[in-house]
Amino acid sequence: MQRRWLSAAAILASFSLVVACTPAPAGGGGTDKGEIFIASNFPTSGADRASGRGPEAGVAYAVQLTPNIKGFKITHKPYDDSVNGVHDPQKGAQNFADMVGIANLLGVVGPFNSNTNECLTQTFSYCDPQPAALRPTGKNNYFRIAAPDTVQGPAMADFAVDTLKATKIAIWSDNETFGKGVADNFGKEVVKKGGTVVVRQDFDWKTTNDFRPFLQRAKDAGAQAIYAGATSATHGCIPRAQMKSIFTTDIPYLGPDGIGTSDCITDAGDNANANLYFTNAAAEAAQDSGNAALIADFKSKFTAKEDLAAYTFPGYDCAKILLDAISRAIDTAGGKMPTREQVVAAVQATKSLKLSTGTYSFDNNGDPTSATMAFYQYQTAAKDWVFVKQFSVGG
Repeated sequence: MQRRWLSAAAILASFSLVVACTPAPAGGGGTDKGEIFIASNFPTSGADRASGRGPEAGVAYAVQLTPNIKGFKITHKPYDDSVNGVHDPQKGAQNFADMVGIANLLGVVGPFNSNTNECLTQTFSYCDPQPAALRPTGKNNYFRIAAPDTVQGPAMADFAVDTLKATKIAIWSDNETFGKGVADNFGKEVVKKGGTVVVRQDFDWKTTNDFRPFLQRAKDAGAQAIYAGATSATHGCIPRAQMKSIFTTDIPYLGPDGIGTSDCITDAGDNANANLYFTNAAAEAAQDSGNAALIADFKSKFTAKEDLAAYTFPGYDCAKILLDAISRAIDTAGGKMPTREQVVAAVQATKSLKLSTGTYSFDNNGDPTSATMAFYQYQTAAKDWVFVKQFSVGG
């Protein structure tokens, strides 16, 4: 996510593996050939559950609809990468080490944080490590359908300057890979568009609960909006509540997909209003009328509050891409259990697959040749986030 993919946007593993996109054809016959696992890896407990449960539910639903492929039973194996309620990279690494040891686990949807980081797939001078270092075999095993942070940060900057007419903006981040990265990209675009970053500060979110000194500096510098490079779990919306004693309530508070949760609304308190916005690095499935029956069926089967969120259907699409690739890899293997390498090759070969959030193909880096960025706004009447608009990125 992050986060990012999704941020449900990615599939990866320390072995050969991939992301997901179109519905895989259900196999004919039974499940006499054996069992194939696909995993998910998201933060699904504590404060981060509001971010991670949606894409996890999307993966579970995809497997529920495709319980077998060409004689193989398909089983979803979910992993939680949160510790004490917050996403944890070491826990994520432990999870993937466990997955690698399961021979018939052929793919993973996840992680959420920070699958949208540009340095996972794109080469920039500031990337450390460079993408090539993440692929020592020279072959890509990481794919995502989410737009990278080089798109998400600038997209909100464009919205802030062009639509909200805010040209003086204060920026803070949680100093994590996702939060700092998206905040930096936001700030670069603000300056590029002729705006001014009046205050820029990174915080240790684990020890910071009082953002009022930062907010006062922003007010004194004439800030017309605040951007938070953070997630709800890293205190992304606590400053929104604290703004009320310093700013008038019409000052926009902006952030990436990490704050697009019910927890953010709770943390913003009575300062949750129509001037609260976030970007999502994938499309809103409900904007395609053709998804109406799919969404209704999902809601009838997954009824918990956290099940349906911004990355639920991107997670579903990723699982479907993986299932489709497994189906084609079985053919390549002559009807037998495919190798992970064969599944990776099949994902890479995914072309123009129509899913709930878009039609996907992958470039050689594992990025989608066309992605979508969506904007959401809190609305007091709905007491929830409401879709505003979306636009395509790339081919």
